Amino acid sequence: MTIDDPPPPPKNVERPGQEPIADMRSAFARKTPQTEKDRAEARAFIDGKIEMIRRDPHMTEAQKAAAIADLEARRNRE
Repeated sequence: MTIDDPPPPPKNVERPGQEPIADMRSAFARKTPQTEKDRAEARAFIDGKIEMIRRDPHMTEAQKAAAIADLEARRNRE
C-alpha cells in the first residue's frame, strides 16, 4: 500500500464515558505528490527489508519466499 492509497477508516470503537475517536487522516494527508526521490527512498527501504528477511535464521524458506514476494510486489507498485 502506498502513501497515496490510505486504508479504510477504522470501525467505530465503543468507549463509554469518553469522546469518540475522530478520523484525523485528512488533516495529515500528503499535500504534494511523491517525488522520484521519495519513491527511491521507499524502494531502498523495502530492499533493506528483503535483505533482512533473507538473513533471518528463524524463518523457513517458504516463509522467506512469501514475505519477499509480498515486499517485491509492494516495491514494484511504487
